Amino acid sequence: FFKNTLHCEPAMLSTVSSLTNLPWTCKPLYGFMSDAFPVFGYRRRPYIFIAGLFGGLSWFLMATWVNGVWQGFWCMLIGSAAIAIANVMSQALVVERSKGESQEFASHLQSVVWGAAFTGALIGSWLSGYLLKFMSDRHVFLICGGLPLTLVFLALIIPDKKVEGQASSEAESKKFRAVAQELYKTVMLPDIFYPTMFIFLLNATPSTGSAWFYFYSSKPPLGLGFSSEFLGTVNVVGSVCNLAAVLLFQTFLKKTAFRPLLIWGTLISTALGLSNLLLVFHVNRRWSIPDEVFCVGESGVQSVVGWVTSMPIIVLAARLCPEGMEGTMYALIMSINNLGGIVGSQLGALLTQFLGVSSTNLDNFWLLVFLCNASNILPLFLIGWIPARDPELMAQEQKSKQSNLQPTEVL
Repeated sequence: FFKNTLHCEPAMLSTVSSLTNLPWTCKPLYGFMSDAFPVFGYRRRPYIFIAGLFGGLSWFLMATWVNGVWQGFWCMLIGSAAIAIANVMSQALVVERSKGESQEFASHLQSVVWGAAFTGALIGSWLSGYLLKFMSDRHVFLICGGLPLTLVFLALIIPDKKVEGQASSEAESKKFRAVAQELYKTVMLPDIFYPTMFIFLLNATPSTGSAWFYFYSSKPPLGLGFSSEFLGTVNVVGSVCNLAAVLLFQTFLKKTAFRPLLIWGTLISTALGLSNLLLVFHVNRRWSIPDEVFCVGESGVQSVVGWVTSMPIIVLAARLCPEGMEGTMYALIMSINNLGGIVGSQLGALLTQFLGVSSTNLDNFWLLVFLCNASNILPLFLIGWIPARDPELMAQEQKSKQSNLQPTEVL
């Protein structure tokens, strides 16, 4: 839609698409709002209800009103904010449920949640490519507008205990400030600050962004000339492999320490990313491997490795949360993770523009691919910031050790 209907250049599309993720960096704010300002006595239901309404509205506007890049940006921003708010309302429940449990249980719970998310992504990816064979992109947007509205009905049935004896707005405001101050002090603790910064840096390296889409969809000799239907198929394969990655992590890797998973996952992911240069230079054709087969195979393997690397970050974020601040702290860590992704996309957009990569010029696209993938290994020099063992288990051991001290030892 942005490329063919709105005639957007790769660097601009990377900028716009990454900025639409800004609401995902404000997740702690949504948690604060729902905790401090219940609506009609409920902390979750009303926010999910409102998120569903605005999410549906954004897609309906995409279908009927958008005729420019920045109009599309604002609609996508609203839709992104709606889903982010609904996401925060549900994530706190997951984190609270995993507190006090083993790393194995926490990993299992995260695997189930993300497995459900990937199943939905799988269905959406298949439908997006399939429906474009029969209808325009605006008609697909109309269908998309109906999906967030399901949150309106879910908000009416989800369990949400009503808050009794709600405090005054002044008291809630003081509580809000006190929680914010406590959150800041907690984040600045070395055991939390350094792992969180590593998570940020791991995502802040430059990414190729939307340039790949232009290379895939542009007609030869500029690009590969893939159809919308085939690109939808690639997304389907990616979603299937994401689900496979979750199952792989759940079955074999949930007890593995964080450091080796991040090191080997990043190194393998970087190598696979650099292998895309074979497709850019058409080396695969010399080996009698069709572009479509190479693209689907590489995309699938990359999805598996990418999510096997991401799952430790998600689990680590949950394990870093101190008791009593689970929802807010988890939302903050994941927001910092999302902010790193936005920074990486913006750096990639600047690099795309600097190298002169555009919808009509992909001469330096190979260099963009090389630089973005090679930079992925840079954060590994700070891998020491990641705890060698489960941080919650270490905290429990420390607490147990202190409680067993004799009075003379304390003195």
